[in-house]
Amino acid sequence: MNYIEENLKTPISGEYDVIIVGGGPAGVGAAVASGRCGLKTLLIEQTGCLGGMQTSGLVNPMFDNENKSGLVREIVDELRSGGKFGAFWDMCFDYEYMKRLLDKKVTEAGVKILFNTRFVKTIVEETVVKGVIIESKRGREAFFSKMVIDCSGDADAAVSAGVKTYLGSQNGELQSATLMFMIGNTDYMQDGQNDLYNIMKENLEKPGCKYKLPFIHAYIIKLPGMRNAVVQLTHMRVNNPIDPFEVSQLYIEGRKQAVEAFEFLKTIPMFSDITLLQTAPLIGIRESRRIEGEYTLTAEDMVEGKKFDDGFTTVTFNIDIHKADGSAQNCIKTKPYEIPFRCLIPKGYDGIIVAGKTISGTHEAMASYRVTSDCMAMGEAAGYAVNRAIKNNINIREVNIKEAVPYI
Repeated sequence: MNYIEENLKTPISGEYDVIIVGGGPAGVGAAVASGRCGLKTLLIEQTGCLGGMQTSGLVNPMFDNENKSGLVREIVDELRSGGKFGAFWDMCFDYEYMKRLLDKKVTEAGVKILFNTRFVKTIVEETVVKGVIIESKRGREAFFSKMVIDCSGDADAAVSAGVKTYLGSQNGELQSATLMFMIGNTDYMQDGQNDLYNIMKENLEKPGCKYKLPFIHAYIIKLPGMRNAVVQLTHMRVNNPIDPFEVSQLYIEGRKQAVEAFEFLKTIPMFSDITLLQTAPLIGIRESRRIEGEYTLTAEDMVEGKKFDDGFTTVTFNIDIHKADGSAQNCIKTKPYEIPFRCLIPKGYDGIIVAGKTISGTHEAMASYRVTSDCMAMGEAAGYAVNRAIKNNINIREVNIKEAVPYI
């Protein structure tokens, strides 16, 4: 491979206590906790709104929220009180009201937000993270910090620092990707996993039908207070979720599958009047890098329902692996288990922790804790832990997470 050499002179634009990379559910949780503790906090988000897959990815329902305290409970209760939470399985939300509520929570916590800004590089001295370099329409800038919380969804800041990561199962397989899409003019409420499939089956078997289902466990997910729903039906094989050329093709294929699925649904009498409102701006990459942390969570831990001395949130979502070929789901029943704080701490590095689906866990384990409520709980715990470490001038590994998080 050929290279060019660059001699860069990057201006230093500020210093913060905490810099958070990524404004998805984990990043929002981290920002709110950090900001509420009085830490000078910067949140960097590459899109134009908060929520990540929860908003820009059109992901519903808000799985695993029922047993959560803290910010998850605040958000659910506030949306529900305004009639913007409920409908499908009583755990779906209005995307625009979610965006506005996340803006409100983060800004009221005193956090500075940079939208439409990309993380570029971690500033690191040996194994200690000192800040980040970002790029926006204003150009390339450096910000220093006491701690960085990586909520990027791809462990971007951790990888840039040199943290070891893993990708896929032992044989290299990754879960399929999904591009959600929204339809209007429907009151359909799905009863069970096979309900929609059974409705579609009659039309699929009609002579001349050329449509082939990309995924048999399809869902039409009714949204609260409106005649709109989001559809989980597209499924694309993923070989490398951090290759921009491949991901670009996934977007193209996802939009193709979405339109084909919509046109097929309209051939079914009960869906003949539906309209296609939008495809999601962000594609759902279920599986990306996972860091090597101080502890690696396993499927065995989950099946056993393991508790930990440094456990900070309980997960009740089962292991849910969308097979690489997109054909079906492989579900493994788990008992309620805890995520240990050690999973958020990259082995051998200081000044950085990770929250969200890229914490330290196996391929199978990640398929359980990857859902939005659990990611938000991880981020919130990370924010409180960082506060304790900074204010007490101690290493993040010395933080007692059960004392740091006020609602445990």
